Amino acid sequence: MNTEPPEGDDLQRMLVSMKQNVLERATPRPKRHGRRVGIAIGVVGVLLLGAAGGGVALGLIPTSITAEPTPTASPSTEPTPTETPSGAPVVGQPTPTTTPSATPTSTRAPYSLSDPDTWTISGSEVGPIALGGEYTAETDDLDGVYTASDGCLNPNVVFWYADDRNNPALTVVKGDDGTIASVMVGMNSDEVAGPTTAAGLGTGSTLTELRAAYPDLHYTEPGNDAAQPSDSPYGGWTTTVNGVFVSFRFPPVGSGERANSVWVSTVDQSPPTEFCG
Repeated sequence: MNTEPPEGDDLQRMLVSMKQNVLERATPRPKRHGRRVGIAIGVVGVLLLGAAGGGVALGLIPTSITAEPTPTASPSTEPTPTETPSGAPVVGQPTPTTTPSATPTSTRAPYSLSDPDTWTISGSEVGPIALGGEYTAETDDLDGVYTASDGCLNPNVVFWYADDRNNPALTVVKGDDGTIASVMVGMNSDEVAGPTTAAGLGTGSTLTELRAAYPDLHYTEPGNDAAQPSDSPYGGWTTTVNGVFVSFRFPPVGSGERANSVWVSTVDQSPPTEFCG
């Protein structure tokens, strides 16, 4: 059975047919003509309204408006992180460059108390002897390697002779306060090695080597710091190391070309010509 309501021409034909049926049934009578015509018109109006209402009821006019479903936003999917295997390079990042740090090298090996050849003349120290230190405390390390001599009439001067004659003798000069003011390495001999500066220079070094290492090297003599080599055969070539005078002494001019002693002092550029007189 077709339940769809009539549309278009079908609807018009149906209405016309219904109207005709109503009119045919409403046979006019002489005394009631006006009333029947009114009734017929009213019936037709009711039928038209009923047809329209039926159209609504049968779905000609939608009874409700169905809203389109609101689109639901799909949740964004977070990308799954990919684990980078250890040891694999990281893409997009610079590879760090490691610059190896330079390892500082010592200019002198650690010294040995029993081997004066390894001692360093640093200016403030001559091996284990620190200038400005108390005499007894600074010379007790010499026992077993050197032996002190009490033959000097000057109580502030002590000669230390090496038990092994291959090591240079030491002359230690005290100040009036009992601290060490000066140390001289060697006693007029360029054949015996011993303590050297950080540049490796000491007894046995030539003037050419000294001048290359110490551009400020200048000639001095006892009591005359402005002396010239021709003035006196007892002078030496002096520089400063760490603020301390270091003077390389040579034999009389013309009799030798190598330093035969090194004077280290906080007070005098040159050693005295006589220690015990």
